[in-house]
Amino acid sequence: MRTLICLLTLVLGFASLRAAEPFEIKDGDHVLFLGDTLLEREGTYGYLETRMHEQFPDRHFVVRNLAFSADTPLGWSRASFDPAAKGFDRLKEQLDLVKPTVVFLGYGMAASLQEITDHSGDPTLNPDPVRYGTEPMSAARFERELGQLMDTIVEMNKANGGAGVRFVLLAPIHHEDLRKFKPGLPDPSVHNKLIEQYSNVIKDLAQKRGAVFAQFGEHPVPQTENGIHLTNSGYQTWALDIGDQLGWERNKSAEPVGPSGQVVQTPSALRAAVIHKNALFFYRWRPANSTYLFGFRKHEQGQNAKEIPEFDPLIDAADAKIDKIKQTNAEAIASGKPIQPAPIPATKDAEPVPPLPAPDFNLDNGLQIELWAENPLLFKPTEMNWDPQGRLWVASSSLYPMIAPGGEATDKIIIIGDPDHTGKATKSTVFADGLLLPTGVAPTALPTAPGKPQRYGCFVGQSTELLYFEDTKGSGKADQRHIVLSGFGTEDTHHILHTLKWGPDGRLYMDQSIYIHTHTETPWGVVRLNAGGVLAWDPRTEKLEVFDRGLWNSWDTSSTNGARVFKPMARARLGSRGVFRARSLPPRKAPAERCKASAPAAIRNSPASS
Repeated sequence: MRTLICLLTLVLGFASLRAAEPFEIKDGDHVLFLGDTLLEREGTYGYLETRMHEQFPDRHFVVRNLAFSADTPLGWSRASFDPAAKGFDRLKEQLDLVKPTVVFLGYGMAASLQEITDHSGDPTLNPDPVRYGTEPMSAARFERELGQLMDTIVEMNKANGGAGVRFVLLAPIHHEDLRKFKPGLPDPSVHNKLIEQYSNVIKDLAQKRGAVFAQFGEHPVPQTENGIHLTNSGYQTWALDIGDQLGWERNKSAEPVGPSGQVVQTPSALRAAVIHKNALFFYRWRPANSTYLFGFRKHEQGQNAKEIPEFDPLIDAADAKIDKIKQTNAEAIASGKPIQPAPIPATKDAEPVPPLPAPDFNLDNGLQIELWAENPLLFKPTEMNWDPQGRLWVASSSLYPMIAPGGEATDKIIIIGDPDHTGKATKSTVFADGLLLPTGVAPTALPTAPGKPQRYGCFVGQSTELLYFEDTKGSGKADQRHIVLSGFGTEDTHHILHTLKWGPDGRLYMDQSIYIHTHTETPWGVVRLNAGGVLAWDPRTEKLEVFDRGLWNSWDTSSTNGARVFKPMARARLGSRGVFRARSLPPRKAPAERCKASAPAAIRNSPASS
């Protein structure tokens, strides 16, 4: 009898999470996703939006994503060069671009992590009270600021002659305990108590404002990369759960759930169209190189600003394609026909450049310089690093310094080698493609079964993200792609995340230069770096540290046997260049320990990684 009562309580508990009436999307709606990393990466994977289109195939509406990594309801992550308070003004400008009638708010994770940072006393998390004030983040403060954001959205709707805004308030996800897979991760119990406070605040606010509240439940199978950020399949499960709570029926065209953490897979035609549209809108509202387009350096490249509105007709065409696909899918489902997956788009490489005459160098006596590799083995290299087999890994970007309207993300990571030991590169292979402005690459050898080809992974700094690619099959080409960190600034693509290099302490070191503003969520707290500096990320713990800050344009990292770090730095405008000692490293770790820990927690112990 007691078991039956418990079961009924559980069933009723789940039933109470469902909307009393299905949440409707109407003809002509402008749907907005706004929040921190939770909804920013929904734009990358597109599962919730896809489910929305499947639920309402006969209605025309548009969906726009303005979410920003590590953001708060007052727009801290959007302030860029301005004081933090100006972030809210910038957020209002972006809201006016969308003019939403339906708003999904996905805040709370970053705010709860900000509270951890504020109370940590850890200078490597860079709390920065001078910029963000001395009042620590709290659930009460978050409730006040989220209410202010909702009021602003409603007021702007009225000012534009709108008929009102319907809100869906999403709770932050539970912080998963993945220490079974990666023991160095933090104990999530303290953070989960904070998440519960923030979720209760969001739920109460939804009740007071007549909004819909939805919350992702815990699952027996890991759903996250690092405890706080969903994997690809985690987003699919999350979208199904959220849709269920909104009263949406599960559609027959839903994609099968892949292995936990797997990212490289063929999406449905509808989701592929959603992802493409999201990328176009991202280029429109958050363009790379904004300092040169609209900022204080527009006198140098400001003529390119005219290209940004040229994305608008491309976005409209992408919306029309989504409408056509979802209507075709609905007709196929009604007739019992299977839904076809999206074709894999063909990518066109840049045209090879004919060999150029060898340049003349003035060399000191006893020195010699030789050409080792040239086009077509590589093109437009932005950074390179060697692996233990003597191969050169090259980040190549034909799109640099920014993507043009109509362009596609076709940049690559290339491996160049001299397998026959001729003294000159003779072989070039593409390890990963579909990239956007990669400016850093760090290969890492992975544990490999005896007699099998050596497997590799690599970390790549591209645009706003640090990515991890892995070759799980020993084919020489990456078959998995993971987002490790989000929120790196792109105000000046000459300064974005670069110079990825493994340190003797087993951490991955990364530079950003003076015009970049980074805001990223980690399991240990939010990290913000609003200037030039060096970041150090530990694959064993997933902790990101501001290793050094206050720098201008640092372009490399070198260390001595005594683990002292030296940085070359340039300030060309002021005529200042030089090399200086940054600081000493922690005790070094064995390379084998580093390699074992390099893969994200979600895949380290998967069968494909053994």
